[in-house]
Amino acid sequence: MSGASIIATFKLHPWCRRLALACLTMPAMVLAAPAVTAVPAPAPLTETLPASLACHDDIFVPYFMQNDGRIEGLNVDMLREAASRLGIAISFTAMPWRRLETELAKPGGSVDCAFAMSRTPQREQYLEFGKVPLQPTEYALFVRQGDGAKPFSHLDDMAGKVIGVRAGFRLPDEIADGVASGRWKIAEVQSDAANFQKLALRRIDAVLADSYVGLYTVRQLKLAGIARLAPPLSRFDTYIVFRKSAHSAALAAAFDRVFRRMRQDGTFARISSAYVGASALEP
Repeated sequence: MSGASIIATFKLHPWCRRLALACLTMPAMVLAAPAVTAVPAPAPLTETLPASLACHDDIFVPYFMQNDGRIEGLNVDMLREAASRLGIAISFTAMPWRRLETELAKPGGSVDCAFAMSRTPQREQYLEFGKVPLQPTEYALFVRQGDGAKPFSHLDDMAGKVIGVRAGFRLPDEIADGVASGRWKIAEVQSDAANFQKLALRRIDAVLADSYVGLYTVRQLKLAGIARLAPPLSRFDTYIVFRKSAHSAALAAAFDRVFRRMRQDGTFARISSAYVGASALEP
């Protein structure tokens, strides 16, 4: 049926009929809605990561060590794995700690990447910290067990005893307060290995050390009957850091993502257990 036939079936004024017929016979292109041009979504921002990265640390067994000219260690292995996943060629350089801190704080210093640093407001002014730590640092007491003496279970048992520390070791507040009040004594030596050997020979009553340092040393020296007291006396996180630059935030964020995956897929535990033993990682 034509448009005119349809209109004719209704009782419309002639003027209305003419108007309706004109609408029905108008070209379709006039009635069609105008086309809308789609606006493309902005392309996602891509990170600009360096092809290579040189990182610095001081010698600190088992985290950073030199063996026949090759740098290795627990933190070194962690960072090598993380950098590999990011497609970054990473290299390592040993630098004394005081010089390292000076270079990082100095404008135009020679160091752009370092580890493992604790977060402080002062350092955050010139260093880029991520959100995921490279390693937690714990200070713990190590004692003998099963030698017939009264077992130690917490710090209060140290009253009147001698605690061995490596020279230059920063004492936790609880230990420093006990030394000041005369509750216990501190015996300093030049190495952690010497400390634990003295403990095994009963020349001191306990050793205060970084938790992983102690576990690694006991394992390397094959000392039996030495245990770490829990909980640790203090705990804080340490990070890989980058000198602030146009790309430092992207670098920190990229390592954060990889560190999270490495914890989830068991890589952190696997690398740590190679140095301190799987049983040492159990809570």
